[in-house]
Amino acid sequence: MGNGANYSVTSVLDIFRVAKALQAAPVGHTIDYHGIVGSTMAIARELAQQPETLSGTLVIAEEQNAGLGRMERRWEAPYAQGLLLSLILKGEQLPLRPVQAPMLAGIALVQAITAVAPELADEIGLKWPNDVLLGEDLASGRKVAGILIESSYREDRLEYVIVGMGINVNQQAADLPAVPPEAPAPTSLRLHLGRPLDRADLLIALCMAWVDLLGPERRDIGQEWRNLLYTLGQPVTVRYFGDSGAVLNGVATDVTADGELVVQDDGGRTVVVSSGDVTCRHRPTSAA
Repeated sequence: MGNGANYSVTSVLDIFRVAKALQAAPVGHTIDYHGIVGSTMAIARELAQQPETLSGTLVIAEEQNAGLGRMERRWEAPYAQGLLLSLILKGEQLPLRPVQAPMLAGIALVQAITAVAPELADEIGLKWPNDVLLGEDLASGRKVAGILIESSYREDRLEYVIVGMGINVNQQAADLPAVPPEAPAPTSLRLHLGRPLDRADLLIALCMAWVDLLGPERRDIGQEWRNLLYTLGQPVTVRYFGDSGAVLNGVATDVTADGELVVQDDGGRTVVVSSGDVTCRHRPTSAA
């Protein structure tokens, strides 16, 4: 469990060990650490608007009481049990294309989790567009982490990106929130592994994963992200955002270069989905 000799499952983050490990790193060199806040995203937004705030700055909290995920769902985690943070990217650290931000975040989360728990390498994947699942496939996978992206433009130029990330680390079953029927059931790393994890080790691994992804080496981020998608090849139901209540049933066949989901609907028509909530749909069984 790293260097945390006195680590216990109820410990707050060993932020001093984290800061020492990351003091010279391109990501995590500056940490704005809090106990209980409304939302790390809101704090990061204020910091990102200040010219003196460096890219690679982290905002971290032990608990959020107004944290949001996609579709304005609440992201809840008991005090000192999850990993709740927002990463500020500016300047040279901005993705080459804004659509890559959630892709980078998904890859970074998977790399970090498997770095501290290598036994999960064959049972971790992504649900389009930005949930991290533990399990064998889309149907059985349970959500362990989520991503929220906020981008700001000035005169049509990307000024900064804030990457919100939440990981269920040491929660017990009773600590996990209730979710809508269409959303994947939640889990935690502790529940899945049968042992607690040191959140400081996970945070350091996450920052180093981002350093690796943002490095000078040219990588096919889109393909790396695609390779992690549990959604592809699966029968899905897409619920479009908004009040229309529109639903698309089909099979997820691919993703575009911009990260949109390609679905072949039940009538054989190809539909490109740019936003929506996707759930696994059980294949109909053939009559005997």
